[in-house]
Amino acid sequence: MRNFGTGFIASKAAFSAGRMTWAGLVPVRDYFILLVGLALTTLPAKATSIFTETFDYSVGANLDGQNGGSGFSGAWIGGNSTIVSGIGGSGTSALQVGTESKRTLLSTFNTSGNSFYLSYIMNSSNFSGGNYTGISLWQGNTENMFIGIPWNAQKFGFDAHGGNGTADIKTIDFTPLANTSYLVTFALTPSATSGKVDVKLWATSNLNADANTLLAAAPNASLIGSRNNFTFDNVRVNGNYAGALKLSGLSSATTAAETISTSVASVPEPSALSLLVVGLGGMIALRRVRRRTD
Repeated sequence: MRNFGTGFIASKAAFSAGRMTWAGLVPVRDYFILLVGLALTTLPAKATSIFTETFDYSVGANLDGQNGGSGFSGAWIGGNSTIVSGIGGSGTSALQVGTESKRTLLSTFNTSGNSFYLSYIMNSSNFSGGNYTGISLWQGNTENMFIGIPWNAQKFGFDAHGGNGTADIKTIDFTPLANTSYLVTFALTPSATSGKVDVKLWATSNLNADANTLLAAAPNASLIGSRNNFTFDNVRVNGNYAGALKLSGLSSATTAAETISTSVASVPEPSALSLLVVGLGGMIALRRVRRRTD
């Protein structure tokens, strides 16, 4: 069996007749194109990742100065948050939230006309050990959104910081258990009300929750049509719960599926590359069979 530069394989039988006929040709190039097309059509559209931070640093290290993850322009700055053993989900470690640490994003995010999803694993040893603890989104030195355990709320939720006092604080519709890991998914999506952004939050102890199923259900906390659009260019972790709150698998993107996949480190779908490898392996096996037959 001989391989020609035209992308076809000719059998010995075709050549032994003194000529090369189309009947003796196998259109390998067409098989390859078909495999590429099949691989690409099986993949979902890739969401745009905004930032990720799985806190995979040495246990006992301070967050200040750490520079892992993606989507940031520099390292974490300040605070006494520390790295501890993992609490489930992605990564082998987690962050025990202490005093404020800040990290600047590569680019400013604007909620106007854009969707923002944030997921992470959250575990708290108690819900009454302080006033607040969690993650916040800032534009410069202005806090525009807080996610975690809001001021005196004593359960998961958010503070939209929309200038409406306690009306901006929304908490989940169930009582969370201490020392239990929860998958938290937070969303900022364009509102039907002009100039506003809808704020939603889901929380579940099922760390293997399917993104589509989770978001198909009503959010556990929400604020619809009242928060003005805003921008943010840095992320901070902060709290006064004396280390009660632990976080891992922090991820944000333009779709919930992308963020949840990163947070829980779910098994990915077959990639285009893996499908091509399987297909090409089959082609090689076919060529060997044909060689023995010829």
